Amino acid sequence: MVRYECKRMIQIAMIPSATVPADFWSFLEPTIKSLEILQADGMVIKKPTKTMRAKVHVLMATGDIPALAKLACHAGHTSKNGCRICNVVGQTPGHGQYFRTLPGTTIRTVESFRSFNPDSVLCKGLKGQSPFASLTSFTGPFFFALDEMHGLCHGIGKQVWGLVCGKYGSKHPLFLSAGAQKEIGAAMEGTRGSIPTSFHGAWRDVARHAGYFRAVDWADFLLFVVPTLVAERVHDQDARKALLGLVQACTLLMSWELSVEEQTSIKRNLIKRNSCLEGHFQNGKVGIEIFTINQHLLQNYPAMMGAFGTPRAYSARSLERAIGEYSRSIKSNSAIGANAGNIMLRLARTRRVDVNGASVVKARTTARILQYDDKSAGWPMTEEGEHVGVDSDIEFWGPLGCRTIHDSIEEISCLPVLLAKFYESKGVECSTIDPALTTSRKAFVNGCVIDSAFAHKVQREAHHVRLQLQVNKATNARPGSSPALKDFFVKVVLFFEHVNEGKRWPLALVLVYSTMLYNGVPVARNGQMKPKVVHLADVKELVGLVVSGATVNTTTATTTAYIVWPELNRGPKLSLGSFADTRDLHAFWKSANYCFIRETFKIFQI
Repeated sequence: MVRYECKRMIQIAMIPSATVPADFWSFLEPTIKSLEILQADGMVIKKPTKTMRAKVHVLMATGDIPALAKLACHAGHTSKNGCRICNVVGQTPGHGQYFRTLPGTTIRTVESFRSFNPDSVLCKGLKGQSPFASLTSFTGPFFFALDEMHGLCHGIGKQVWGLVCGKYGSKHPLFLSAGAQKEIGAAMEGTRGSIPTSFHGAWRDVARHAGYFRAVDWADFLLFVVPTLVAERVHDQDARKALLGLVQACTLLMSWELSVEEQTSIKRNLIKRNSCLEGHFQNGKVGIEIFTINQHLLQNYPAMMGAFGTPRAYSARSLERAIGEYSRSIKSNSAIGANAGNIMLRLARTRRVDVNGASVVKARTTARILQYDDKSAGWPMTEEGEHVGVDSDIEFWGPLGCRTIHDSIEEISCLPVLLAKFYESKGVECSTIDPALTTSRKAFVNGCVIDSAFAHKVQREAHHVRLQLQVNKATNARPGSSPALKDFFVKVVLFFEHVNEGKRWPLALVLVYSTMLYNGVPVARNGQMKPKVVHLADVKELVGLVVSGATVNTTTATTTAYIVWPELNRGPKLSLGSFADTRDLHAFWKSANYCFIRETFKIFQI
């Protein structure tokens, strides 16, 4: 994520004019010449203790479709040969160009860019030879990279909503009624309060404000709303499966790392998606307008990954962030160019100071912070005897408070029992438990700031988290059985530090949700939530709740909430835990002191 930080970016040129100037390449000519020198002669960096020599090569250029068409000297996506990657021929039903990915479509060659010939069939769609093609690192059409932010978030996310609204026809199974569209939009806006700000999207009513959605808004819609609020309303199983496959493919394409199996899964799901649309088109259920340039380019992502790896690594998100920063900073109406140039120089200087002074800033401490580095105080261990999460900083952030284990917290009055069972699960003997607690409203765990729900009112909740707890593999486990990791989703009630035999334990009082999987997404069912004390090293990440009024695979009409988080459907498959998986909960069920909490999901209006 370092590459997205403003202080890590530097701009080398800004071309004036609100539109692309006619002498576009004259502005880039000095940059191209510098790149040619760097790739041939390299650069020398001298430091007091050593000298470093390196040659510099440009791997790719990225941006949105019109910008890359300019860099590639391509006619653009509104032309008959509107793809810069392959030789597909567009179809024109009346107006516009639409591109069906049919068998026999070939990728453009390196020679078609380097040896431009207007009479060659291979050069159709090109208007000239791009200066970038003269670089030794030029690799062909994928040098002008596919961008996941513009192509997937804004392009495919918006297209899916168009299918729901009937933009491409109303006979296909993804079309939903106006009432269903309003329900989805109302649920998005109503559930905004239970979505952490780490999701970046605004979570507005898509039925009313789709025209104002940014790329990050469409990303959240595609990754988290489509597999939940949209998929539950699609009754055709084949259509729903294809839709979820598309979401899975886009989720993986936005990941930082991909395995061979995941790349195969992406290709399979994209082929299925295209076949599904082709089938609907052949049957007259959708119009040819569904085959937009973004839908066509979607089929080229597997080849792009084969050349350069996961698209997230070369996304234009940092570029868009830079554009936003400059747009906010430029104030002059008469000398915009001079104003922009001065801002470039100022930011370059201040960012160098920021980077050089980073260690100084990091060294500062805040008075009201509790830090933990004693891994012997309850850190979970693997079967090999290694501590889990030793690289994660755990901090309690102020204001700090003092309470006792006998206080009632959110109607939970069994904290002594919970704490005793926690220590028992850790193999720690404690005949007498110190009643004193140091409490905190916020904690810093695994790189994110987590709130507690107790006596803490906020507009955007950040107290729902995913845990990984070690449980016994066998149902009737005996002491000494090998542990297994299970995923639990909880609501954090309170962070607290407890001192036991001189060791400081960073703990949290949580309410464990009863969960199930629906369409591959965890669902927290409305009803009983079990209280539990956990170690903060078990906390993995923040999650959000997408509240739905629909009944999800249950026998009673209860409100449900889908559990979503940025890494949903990425990485290892979830292994959902149940109350029975946790040994200490068995003891609670037999105890007269056992308590439970009934929680009702609320729709938040902000």
